[in-house]
Amino acid sequence: GEAGSLKEIALAEGYCEHYTARLLPLAWLAPDLAQQILGGLQPRAISLGALTKRDLPMDWADQRRRFAEYA
Repeated sequence: GEAGSLKEIALAEGYCEHYTARLLPLAWLAPDLAQQILGGLQPRAISLGALTKRDLPMDWADQRRRFAEYA
């Protein structure tokens, strides 16, 4: 579906706007990194909190470097 605002997304998913805003950048996570997480193969230090603690780079190469920092 389509949502016109962050508030609409939050309401549809049952989360507050603040939490939704923290999670939204994960939609642009590099596909290979998402696959690592889904397969349980990510570095041990990678958690939802670790991923949302700092701004997630939009560039996939920068995301991979960040993952490497946690290895």
